[in-house]
Amino acid sequence: MSQAHEDKRIALVTGAARGIGRAIAERLARDGISLVLGDVERDLLDQTVGEFNAAGREAHGLVLDVSSEDSVAAAMAEIARRFGRLDIVVNNAGIMPRVEGRNPRVEETPLAIWQATLAVNLTGTFLVCRAAIPLLRKSRSGRIVNISSRAARMSTSGNSHYSASKAGIIGFSRVLAKELGPEKITVNCIAPSAVENAMHQGLASAQAHIDKLTQDTPLRRLATGEDIANGVAFLASDQANFITGTILDVNGGSYMA
Repeated sequence: MSQAHEDKRIALVTGAARGIGRAIAERLARDGISLVLGDVERDLLDQTVGEFNAAGREAHGLVLDVSSEDSVAAAMAEIARRFGRLDIVVNNAGIMPRVEGRNPRVEETPLAIWQATLAVNLTGTFLVCRAAIPLLRKSRSGRIVNISSRAARMSTSGNSHYSASKAGIIGFSRVLAKELGPEKITVNCIAPSAVENAMHQGLASAQAHIDKLTQDTPLRRLATGEDIANGVAFLASDQANFITGTILDVNGGSYMA
């Protein structure tokens, strides 16, 4: 590991090639953090890494399928070889499959969709966290930020597979915060409301859905990737060193605990 890397924090962001993940990576880069961008889409990942480096942001790409134990292990081995440690882990990779363009009710949800969603969203978070712990122990102030969802905090009809996976992230993160607290590693969640991004593209009547979500939000807009990224940057910072096991709701007031 070079002297430059000893002086800079190292962050792994999963699902980083597009959307919220890319926004998170861009925000962390502004804080001078060296980035490891993980994503399952190789071509898009290569493009994103190239654009980051061309803009003077230090970024390294790893093809990473968070649902695969072998893929996660290989990624962590490469991070250990290149950097020797991790300071920040952001589990952002996630999917929200639909059935025929709709958010399916429980009785309409195929087992394959249920299993695939939990494999990426919940098991993926578990696998990455578990594998990252030895590298986080080598940091002076380890940070884990897991991206949950407003769907974990309030009930709506449809998308039980997605809501269950995101609620599981909250429960898992609280346990992990208890376990890692004595080692000065913090674990927190961001629970964003809907973001106007690619996840809406497969939804029938997408604009009507977006309009309703906007109307139901006191601040009268959807979240942006930058909104979520700012929350991540705070929880990953030294200013949040006494915050762990919490859920930061980034939702414009659409859910109030």
